[in-house]
Formats: sequence, structure tokens, C-alpha cells
Amino acid sequence: MLHHITRAKLIVSVLTVLPVSVFADVYKCLDQQNKVLYQDRPCQKLTSAQLPPGLTERVPHDDKPPFLWKATSAGGTVYLMGALPYGANAVYPLSDTITEALSGADVLVVGADLRALTQAELLPIAANLGTYSDNSKLRDHVKSATWERVDKAINALGIAEDAILAQKPWMAALSLMNRAAKQAGYTQELSIDKRLVKDTQMQKPVLQLDSVEEQAKLLEGLTDNEQEQLLLQSLTVVERGDDYFKTLADAWMKGDTSTVEQITRRRFETVPESDKIFKLLLVDRGGAMAEKIAELAADGRTYFIVLEVGYLVGEHGLPNLLRSRGFEISRPRFE
Repeated sequence: MLHHITRAKLIVSVLTVLPVSVFADVYKCLDQQNKVLYQDRPCQKLTSAQLPPGLTERVPHDDKPPFLWKATSAGGTVYLMGALPYGANAVYPLSDTITEALSGADVLVVGADLRALTQAELLPIAANLGTYSDNSKLRDHVKSATWERVDKAINALGIAEDAILAQKPWMAALSLMNRAAKQAGYTQELSIDKRLVKDTQMQKPVLQLDSVEEQAKLLEGLTDNEQEQLLLQSLTVVERGDDYFKTLADAWMKGDTSTVEQITRRRFETVPESDKIFKLLLVDRGGAMAEKIAELAADGRTYFIVLEVGYLVGEHGLPNLLRSRGFEISRPRFE
């Protein structure tokens, strides 16, 4: 029997996508071959032989580079890592190229560090921006055909109808993606940004490039029709089943920028007004990030920046944007 998600729990879980306020304990250990592994209990309490293969054995890669770029200017050096919004054991351990770049950096930067927000602080953000305050419902703001697809999706995903009905289309879109990813075996708890923050927070500063509030306000500023387009995007992914998440994860592990770009762009091409939404959410936001990154690099320190992978690929990706600002761009390869 499917377990339905309550409205309050769903709101909190959705906001942590945008990525997390509560981190599970993660320990960095060495296995019998002195390879780094991560586990959820102290090192001496679990041997590598007891861990899932994805945490202890390196997955063979071809000669493609990892999702890591090095941007160098006269002022300093920035490493840009593209990360998936969800994680699974199969993506670990990270390559030595990535861990060594992080180790040599002075500062870790993430897209949104929700450790600064308590659970009590997250709820008002959801209530004020992501839900309706006039007693109207989601189905009142979208086409009947869209609501029919939503109804089928929430039944398949085990989400209670009343949890979705109160949400605006942009938040409902995130709710569906979050639940579909979890059902496919990918969770926020295993996302790379959370692992890296947990691993480095006692060793070096962790900065936040933007905030969950900024992201939520950007989505809230969309018209009802534009928000419905985002919801339709998520519905298309949900209706594909596990294939979307697996294909994206496989491409990421291979360092396949072309496939990741195709997957990212394809989501926008499935709905009307795709160019406008793509520009607002990826092109314009990416440009603002590039400006912030250039400012950071000017202070001479080395930064390791982890952002959602969609911002690093394609013509409007951050490597190209920084190159146009005078940075020398390269891609470190697997060891």
C-alpha cells in the first residue's frame, strides 16, 4: 500500500529541493584499499565489506572528464562542479580529480545552503509563497487536462490530494519531481552538495551563492500560465518513470555534457513558451551567477563551487559565460 505524504511534510521536503536544512551524519572513512568512502556511522562500526558496492568500489569510467571545470583568471581560480539535484549510492565515491580539487580549495560554495534555515523558518516560506492564501485550489488555476494528469501522478506517487491542492503550480511541480526521484531511488540526502558541505564544514568556510528565498521568489513571479508550463514539465518526467533519472545520472557519471544538455533542454521544449521560461530560469539566472563568481575569484582565493548541472552545460553554461569574462577554462580529467 502506498504511504501518503501529509501536507506539512510535503512542503518541507519540497523546499529542500531548492537544496537542505537537515543533514544526516556522514563519515568520511577509508576502505581496505585506502580509498575514501562515505557512510552513515562511525568508521570503525562498518567495514567496507558491509557497504553497498556503489560506496566502496570505483565505477569504471571511460576517458571523458568528470563534471568539473577549472576557471582561472588573473585574480584567482574557481572550480565549477555540476551536481545532480538528487543522489544515489552509485555516484560515489567521487573521482580523485574532484576530491583533490576540493581539498586544495580555500572555500566551498554551494547554490543554496539551507543549513542556515531551521525547519520552523522553512514553513513560512512555503506558506507565504508556495501555497494559496485565498482558499483557491491548484485545480482552479490550471487547465482541466493538466489537473487530470496531476491526479493520476499523485495517485501513482502516493501523494495525498489535499497536500497538492493547496500548492501553486510551481511548487506542485517541485513536489512531483521530488517524490518521483525518491521513488526511482534518488534522494536529497545523497546529493553531492550535502555530502561535500558535511565533509568540509569543519575544515573550510562554506558560502552560499544564492538562497532558497531568491529561488522561490523567482518562481513565484511567474504567471499562472508559466507556472503551469513548469508543472507540465514535471508531469512529463513523472510519466516517463525511472528512465529520466537513470539517464541523467548515467550521463553525469560519464561526464557526458551533450546528453545532460539535451535532457535539460528537452524538458523546456515539451511545453509552450519554453524559450521565455528557459531564459528566465537558466539563462538570466546563470548570468547573475557568473557575475557573482567573477567577483569571488577577484580576491585571490581558490573556490570550489557546486551548482545544479543544468547551469554548466551548453551555450549559456557558466564555463562559457566565464570564458567571455576573460577566464581561461579547462576540464580536469579522471585520474
